[in-house]
Amino acid sequence: MKKEIHFAASSIQEELETASSWEIGCMPRGLIENPIDFLFAEHHRQRQAADILQQIAGGDFDEIGVRKMINFLEADFAIHVADEEIEFFPLLEQHCLPEDKIHDLIARLTEDHKKDETAVMGVIIFLQELSAGATLKPKARAAIGSFAEHVLQHLAIENAVLLPIARARLDSEALSVLSSMMKERRNLPKQ
Repeated sequence: MKKEIHFAASSIQEELETASSWEIGCMPRGLIENPIDFLFAEHHRQRQAADILQQIAGGDFDEIGVRKMINFLEADFAIHVADEEIEFFPLLEQHCLPEDKIHDLIARLTEDHKKDETAVMGVIIFLQELSAGATLKPKARAAIGSFAEHVLQHLAIENAVLLPIARARLDSEALSVLSSMMKERRNLPKQ
């Protein structure tokens, strides 16, 4: 099982690799049929976004990259959080065993999402100002860097703890429900 998970993760990462340090990889077609792999791929894309945010916090600038980052944070990032909070977390709570202690973990991750919601709005404003020609002040750079670091820490927990539990506990019916709900959020046809 571990070998299969590692192979799937490596395969997804390879598909998401990009040529530019300012690009976020596109989601592999059809991956939403395997919602745990889809979430993992979204986490990889968020790591790419965090890397870009760290570049920005360090003083690098790419006009197109900054505009794409704003779009990513406003759309993809927000949709992913909704996927987790509205469908994924409740499904896990229904299917996990008491010894999984999933409630405490989900409570922590939900609290992280609340902090992210506030922080991401500030980051978007800083990026919009940067895109309009402003120079980032040290406070803005620190806020962007801090947000990027927080995202990376959050993803580490989800990838190392939450997704393996989900792979072990969610049956094919739960995964099908999760996939359908995620498709609906993205206005994709259900199969």
